[in-house]
Amino acid sequence: VEGKGRVRACRTPVEEGLVVASRTPELEAHRKARLQLLAGTHYGDCKAPCNLTCPGGINVQGYVNLVARGEYEAALRLIKEKNPLPVTVGRVCPRFCETRCRRVLLDEPIAINHLKRFLADYALEHGFRPDAPGPDTGRRVAVIGGGPAGLSAAYYLRKLGHDVTLFEAERELGGLLRWAMPRYKLPIKPLQKEIQGIVNMGVHVKTGRAWGRDFTLADLRGRGFEAVFIATGLPRQRPLQVAGAEHAIDGLAYLRRVAGGEPAPVGERVLVVGGGDIAVDAARSARRSGAEDVTVIYPRSRVELPAHQRDIEEAEKEGVQFFLMATPLSISKQGGKVVVEMARTILDEPDERGVRHPVPMPGSRLIWEGDAVIAALGQEGDDAFRSFGEIEAELKLTPRKTIKANPSTMKTSVDGIFAGGDVATGPRTVIQAVAGGRRAAEAIHEYLTGEKAVPAESRFNFSRGKRFEDVDMHNFDGYAVRLSESMPARPAERRVADFDEAELGFSEEMARREARRCLQCGCLGLSKCTFRELADTYRVNTAKAPDRLRFPVDTDHPFITVDPNKCVACGRCARSCRYGALDLAVKEDPETQALAEVSIRLNERCVSCGACVDACPTGALYKKAAVVPQTPDQVSVVKSVCTYCGTGCNLDLVVRQGALVEVRSDAAGPPNWGQLCVKGRFGYTFYRHPDRLTRPLVRDGIDEPFRETGWDEALALVAERFGEIRRRHGADALGVLSSSRCTNEENYLLQKLARGAWGTNNVDNCARV
Repeated sequence: VEGKGRVRACRTPVEEGLVVASRTPELEAHRKARLQLLAGTHYGDCKAPCNLTCPGGINVQGYVNLVARGEYEAALRLIKEKNPLPVTVGRVCPRFCETRCRRVLLDEPIAINHLKRFLADYALEHGFRPDAPGPDTGRRVAVIGGGPAGLSAAYYLRKLGHDVTLFEAERELGGLLRWAMPRYKLPIKPLQKEIQGIVNMGVHVKTGRAWGRDFTLADLRGRGFEAVFIATGLPRQRPLQVAGAEHAIDGLAYLRRVAGGEPAPVGERVLVVGGGDIAVDAARSARRSGAEDVTVIYPRSRVELPAHQRDIEEAEKEGVQFFLMATPLSISKQGGKVVVEMARTILDEPDERGVRHPVPMPGSRLIWEGDAVIAALGQEGDDAFRSFGEIEAELKLTPRKTIKANPSTMKTSVDGIFAGGDVATGPRTVIQAVAGGRRAAEAIHEYLTGEKAVPAESRFNFSRGKRFEDVDMHNFDGYAVRLSESMPARPAERRVADFDEAELGFSEEMARREARRCLQCGCLGLSKCTFRELADTYRVNTAKAPDRLRFPVDTDHPFITVDPNKCVACGRCARSCRYGALDLAVKEDPETQALAEVSIRLNERCVSCGACVDACPTGALYKKAAVVPQTPDQVSVVKSVCTYCGTGCNLDLVVRQGALVEVRSDAAGPPNWGQLCVKGRFGYTFYRHPDRLTRPLVRDGIDEPFRETGWDEALALVAERFGEIRRRHGADALGVLSSSRCTNEENYLLQKLARGAWGTNNVDNCARV
């Protein structure tokens, strides 16, 4: 304040001639210093490690907790905010999220991907509401390639309201998911249903149309497409660089034959060269095609195998052997057999990047003889598309012959042309391709409209430990050991006889038990945390945040969790309580002014109104029922009225993907002015009770069961039965009760119906206020 220096806004009365400056360099520095001081005592996770690790950025903690509550449709829609292919990803994802699950410090990680698959399969079985496109924008986008990246881009572009045409060279959509993924991992029927759900959003599909053969980028521009997303994948496999490589079967081509249902016999003894997903899939497929002896050869150690460890273990159960630290030197055919000369490998000296490459061990020589060799060394880029046209020739490439694209926006070197999935990143996982397609859709939307599709997510994050060894084990005091649910699967000796799906999926009971194992790492007060917002704005450093639990977390209250480790000593909680039910004690270090001791206690005067929770600007107080961590821009607020009594308190229902996350109240709205009783604030769990009626039920006879129907039939039936009662027993057999929350006009119409239409004076009010 001019003439007074730095003062507190909350303690400075307004007066005539007051000149205020709120954004001076001195104030900015002071605020940052105070925030930095608070950060030095703040202990918690803004977002859960599983969420941060997922390449798709899925709100893992949120959907796991919704599964635990039985809100399956809301959980699936939360997944689809970031991943439109849960059926597929739920079966083939390498589970980045599970590698960072802190539950492993107690027993085993949450089976997150199995829960995703459960939700996707449950939706297919029970018929959840179909995904709807957004309002039409009139902008046209072409997507080249119907694999996971292309399907993902098409889905989110339709969600944003754009007209999408998807071009696919094959006769059906799906990319390698359809044409190379073994059916024992991904059955064709659920894949088709998932793809059809995206097409049903209004995507125009042109199959059998190959880029370069049937059209060029210039052709697409000439047809009025304002943006193009290239997602053609990498259809070519890296060649085997040894003498006699022509005697080896192409691994990708072999998987295409198998996935297409063609006979693919390879003999009884098979050698697979490679160590990635294609190699392991080819080996397991060879076993199912009749091979008795299948060996995978790889030049590095087991821990360096690119394939997922779980797939390796499943392959071993099925009889596949792994011959490691070895490499083929030559392949030849002798007397109807395939002969491979091999050598043991050692690691040579580090190159300029510090990488040690495997080389044949001097003097080592091994001979393998069998019926077939399958080369499965992974995919590589191909720059042949540059000859398709002038625009194609302008696309810049990476040294690996993939299209050079911005990893955040998928923009290429040509205006209006975007690229994602394997064609831009090189061989990656399905979830990474899906994420690339979503980012491309958001970037295309901004390119076409100048508006961001979604607000930028803050990368600011407090953490209780980025590595497992950094996490304080006191965080898990009181948790019992509960092992993960085991995925039901067909016995290995039976599943190698066919290509039927190997894993059978969780039951509903298994899924809910598994979901309840979640440790709730992410902050459930994230949606109201202004401290995080300010810390991000002022670029506060979290490096000096505590690495140990300082104060015990209190979970004794039936509705509220108290975590003093996140308190910033603002005192808003205590000031908000008109009953004196919250005892707050804070002690500062006299030298550093940092918080040395914090005590927050809800005493016996607490009536569970929840005002303190809504007043708290951090996660020091949070509602136990608010199980979805989210930022304020990720929720919608629906105005409503409490139904528990005739007072009619105003409610703000905080909703995310159809799930009621929490209840607040508008402090500026009558009649309660932000205050709520325990029923209004916390008594809303009835809405998700499995016995709650959400559609009318009628029955055709007293001995017949109830059946669901529409409102027209239900109201017609009520009118008919009211008429029967009136004719049989007289008008006084009918009565009308109204609520005190009805307006005078509504009450007038109701009594008019009773007196004028039915001829009865039996009219009363059900509540007194």
